[in-house]
Amino acid sequence: MSKELIKVAVDVRDLQIAASGARSYLESLIIEFKKEHAGFRFYFLDSNTKAYTGNHFLLKVKEQLNYFLWKQIILPYQSKQLGCSVLFCSDFMVPYFSLGIKTIPVFHDAFFWEYPEHYNKYWLVFFRNLGLAAAKKSAYLVAPTQYAANQLSKYTGPSQAKIAVIGEAPKTILDQNMEGNVSQNIQAILNSSYILHVGTLEKRKNIPALIRAFKIVKSNGFPNLKLVLVGKASNKITLDDSLAIRDVINQKQLSADVILTGYLHDKDVQQLYQNAKLYVFPSINEGFGIPVLEAFKHNVPVVIANNTCLPEVAGLGAKSFNPYDITEIAQTITLLLNDQTLRQSYIEKGKEQLQKFSWEKTAGSLMQLFKKAVVDS
Repeated sequence: MSKELIKVAVDVRDLQIAASGARSYLESLIIEFKKEHAGFRFYFLDSNTKAYTGNHFLLKVKEQLNYFLWKQIILPYQSKQLGCSVLFCSDFMVPYFSLGIKTIPVFHDAFFWEYPEHYNKYWLVFFRNLGLAAAKKSAYLVAPTQYAANQLSKYTGPSQAKIAVIGEAPKTILDQNMEGNVSQNIQAILNSSYILHVGTLEKRKNIPALIRAFKIVKSNGFPNLKLVLVGKASNKITLDDSLAIRDVINQKQLSADVILTGYLHDKDVQQLYQNAKLYVFPSINEGFGIPVLEAFKHNVPVVIANNTCLPEVAGLGAKSFNPYDITEIAQTITLLLNDQTLRQSYIEKGKEQLQKFSWEKTAGSLMQLFKKAVVDS
């Protein structure tokens, strides 16, 4: 079996709805899988029914039914018709009845268990009674960090031997479609002195604490400094922290100094990375944290929360702080802004740490896992 062509079905329907890191992950892997790989053939499967992303209740119910139909019936049937021996799903959900195909889902984090209050109760019932049961029947589960693997094992029960830790990498899409000038609003930011955060405005991102720390930093000798927050509000009300973020901005009288850009095109985001004084990642929980590597890639010194997976991903390339201590966050930011030698030291360490990650390595590790799943059958 190991010498035969391994046909892999890749579920790409998630590109219709995924945002932020989940979208970057799947897009980047598709680029790698489309390259020539001896012994493998990839098929990229998508639903003919367009996914609904609005808030109309009945249409949301219809979308969930379409999702169920796709995952549990159409996807395994199409994979079987193509003669695939492996089905890879980057959004954790695989079919319960896989028709003899080895399924491999990706769990980017353990948020379903850690923050159940942030998710629709009916969706959680669906996940716990079907999604988790299907995942447990899979050949392997993929987690992006050892921290995420430990959490997954803790909550779901599979042994560490069944969970493959396969890292991620900076967005390859940032290197493409870079023609054209940045917008006037972005150009105005580039002409200023600023620190940067990129990510969806979710509660776990701990952005209100960052804003409070930023206020202290400004009063400690950086009156002209700006804080740029790139990212849109979460489309899930239970996850969204936009209101709290705006409240803190108003309370601290920082409306002219904290810049909420909303969603930006890749070329604008890349420019903001390249010109930032510092990248700050105060999140209280992450499964991986791709922006850490994106900052390394653009030679930006990084400061991170000292919890969950962030120290594992950043290694020695970032200065850490307690994300629950606003004074310590402010002191850490101020330290790097004041010390150019220290800033350069972290830039160099970040570049070294970045060498451990690439989408080519990620795809290669996944293909070895696909092969292992087939050989072990």
